[in-house]
Amino acid sequence: MFDLLANSIPLAIVASIPLLLAVEGELVVQRSGMINLGIEGMMLTAALTAVLVAQTTHSIVLGFAGGVAGALAIAALFGVLAIALRADQIVTGTAINLLALGGTSFIYREIQSLVQQVPQLRTDAVLPLAWIVIPLVLGAMLWNSSFGLRLRACGENAEAFAATGRSVARYRWTALSIEALLVGMSGAYLALALSSGFAENMTAGRGFIALSIVIFGRWTVKGALLGTAIFGLAAAMQYALQAANRGIPFHLLLALPYVVTLASLGVRRR
Repeated sequence: MFDLLANSIPLAIVASIPLLLAVEGELVVQRSGMINLGIEGMMLTAALTAVLVAQTTHSIVLGFAGGVAGALAIAALFGVLAIALRADQIVTGTAINLLALGGTSFIYREIQSLVQQVPQLRTDAVLPLAWIVIPLVLGAMLWNSSFGLRLRACGENAEAFAATGRSVARYRWTALSIEALLVGMSGAYLALALSSGFAENMTAGRGFIALSIVIFGRWTVKGALLGTAIFGLAAAMQYALQAANRGIPFHLLLALPYVVTLASLGVRRR
């Protein structure tokens, strides 16, 4: 069993990359004082647009650009409603998720032949970027720059920050753009590296898991990495148990990473 688990860990780390990118993006947004519940819909839309562009252009790079463009479109919709019009963020995010789920499913069924058999990216190509480079950049940006200080001030006390004469909306739009970039990469990686195309609801709740990991990690980069690693280890255990064929029902094994994630929210970290 231990050998099976050890052999499954590299796969779990690679498979956790889309989740980690989403966690990193949501961390920035929540630090600015918003909760983007629509991250699931953003990731799903990015996966579809990435596949469509990659299939049309036969380019992985342009496919990733298409994924980012799709995420930016959803982010713009969320920003207009939640920032400009000051609609309730939870309701807005929920509506965006439903819109993205229905919209991508409709498009998929209409042009199904165009969202399969796309060029694939090597799964290890984004590994150091997601696990090393981006966390270092985010850590430096959020805690060692004047921009990061002002962004966190927006989240901690928006009224006091606005009293200094600076625009809260501007910083929140910037945070939302950063999230769109990372979530767009997440959706594109999911479709172009881990899958061979697009499938309905292929994000499978990763956006909601990302939200819980940000909370578990207490809105820090280290916590985000730790929470994603725990989810990845739970996924590795799932693979190991399936390979061991211990008679555990298959659907219970599939639920294991999500159960671990929910349980982690009950753990109080100091």
